[in-house]
Amino acid sequence: MRICDRWIQEGTTDRRGRSHPPKYTTSREDRQIVRMAVTDRSVTSRTVAQHIDTVTHHSVFARTIRRRLQQSGLSARRSLLGLPYP
Repeated sequence: MRICDRWIQEGTTDRRGRSHPPKYTTSREDRQIVRMAVTDRSVTSRTVAQHIDTVTHHSVFARTIRRRLQQSGLSARRSLLGLPYP
């Protein structure tokens, strides 16, 4: 459909199709996820997902939590299991 035809029929020139799905978490949930990760560095993404589910009744996958933390500039940390051999 051409832009002129779309304007006449729909009254807008915006494209309908998007290449990505809508964001699953709200900006408020994103801030809460980041706040939890910053205050307690040992918290896991599954724990954060369970907390978000209990507080907002909105289930979120652990992968979504990791993606939001990565988007905000936080990276995953591995706990120190032991000192390496010299």
